[in-house]
Amino acid sequence: MSTETITLGGGAGTTGTATPGSYYIPDRTCPRKPLKKNGEEQSVAVWIAQVEGVPCRLMRVEGDWVFLHSFVAEVGTIVRLTRAEFEEQFTRAEMDGDFILGTKYPGGKLNTSEFDKRKEAMQLVAQATKLLDNESLCDKLDQVLKSQGCTKTATLTQYAEFRSGARVLGPIENLGDPVFNRGPRWLPPNDDDYATFKQTKGFPAPLGIRPKDFCLPSEVIHGVKELLVQMARFENSPPALVAFVTTIPGVEIPTGVHRCKWCGGTVDAAKCTSEYKSATNYIEICHRDPNQGFSPDNMYWGHGDCNRRQGGYTERERIEDAIRLLLENPLYRSEFASRIQLVGSSV
Repeated sequence: MSTETITLGGGAGTTGTATPGSYYIPDRTCPRKPLKKNGEEQSVAVWIAQVEGVPCRLMRVEGDWVFLHSFVAEVGTIVRLTRAEFEEQFTRAEMDGDFILGTKYPGGKLNTSEFDKRKEAMQLVAQATKLLDNESLCDKLDQVLKSQGCTKTATLTQYAEFRSGARVLGPIENLGDPVFNRGPRWLPPNDDDYATFKQTKGFPAPLGIRPKDFCLPSEVIHGVKELLVQMARFENSPPALVAFVTTIPGVEIPTGVHRCKWCGGTVDAAKCTSEYKSATNYIEICHRDPNQGFSPDNMYWGHGDCNRRQGGYTERERIEDAIRLLLENPLYRSEFASRIQLVGSSV
């Protein structure tokens, strides 16, 4: 690996020593082709090789080529760009201990340890799915690593046409969306409006994911561990999975059967069938508040029917709806009086 002095980007006009292992921040999203093991570029570019505001680790410098690895790229993925591109589009990140500053992440910083946590999160899911003889549960677990989709995201072809000038937008025509069409949960949270998005240097390239989908790798690990503990408490839970969960450091499996937090009923692994966007799934990963992130306190395994009853509302909103109905309907108050007293006595 070489160490060279390179003019940094971002319009700063500064210089710095390009040291392998140091971090740089791109000022735009730009699709790039990952390198194969033989050093040649793949035939197809990917979005997440360079995302605005997402730190990249400098791997090496060879002559006029700079080799980088993005935090949101697949582990081991390296892309190369010319020194001219590097000078124009990247700024060396300032550090505060182990924190990379000047990023698009909450608080503007990202701990370098999150780079290693990505592999740990993916391995935890991979190990669990290998032990499951249930395709629907495997699919659901795989989904915890990815954000929701976005049908408005620009395609690579649309991006290339616009950037080359082959496509010109009309006065009221829109193209693309700041949200990626699925991607790792640790893409930066973004809620920019279209006017702001249109002014970005990489437009119409996407910028991040919905804030409710965002979760750093370390947080994904905590969330997955909680889901696995719940799975170990399903009725008819696979013995191999139960044994695996007991080996996870710091994890304890409470006694009793796991219950859906919406209805209180048990969850039976033998009944778990699920298809993407199906209206009849038996099981879903439910969120007590659909607008909040993927955290152990907010998500749980529940019945698909219960999840559909909750819809896009929070538990609190549904409780307020029920109270409002009772207040407006005396007949209901009389009919459910005993249950209301039971709730009051348990507070």
